[in-house]
Amino acid sequence: MNKPFSLSKNERLKSKKNIDTLFLNGKAFFVFPYSVKYLIFDELINQEEALKLVASVPKRKFKRANKRNTIRRRLKESYRINKVELKQLLINKIKSMHLLITYNASEELPYQEMNEKMKKVLQILGEKII
Repeated sequence: MNKPFSLSKNERLKSKKNIDTLFLNGKAFFVFPYSVKYLIFDELINQEEALKLVASVPKRKFKRANKRNTIRRRLKESYRINKVELKQLLINKIKSMHLLITYNASEELPYQEMNEKMKKVLQILGEKII
């Protein structure tokens, strides 16, 4: 069953090898409060795995795990809601993408602001695909 607004296990980037490749060969940009690193591949193996994500909140800025987890949940939620257009664009272009989004603000922002910035991040990524 294909649910467009889900964030399934297949859509999370977990392989150390793939994450290392992303860090070595990926391109980056910054939209406050997010730092984004991405890598575009010219093949599409599986439609569900067209877009893979790693969400990160640095321990250096948020010492308490409960704060980091709250921010990470909000980051993933805003991504989950807004990713549909980007994923469809990747499928149409027969490409796939690995994505690392790091939260870089020094304090916790409201969800609405995080959501608006995530829309901007995904819009920029869509422009990079074309």
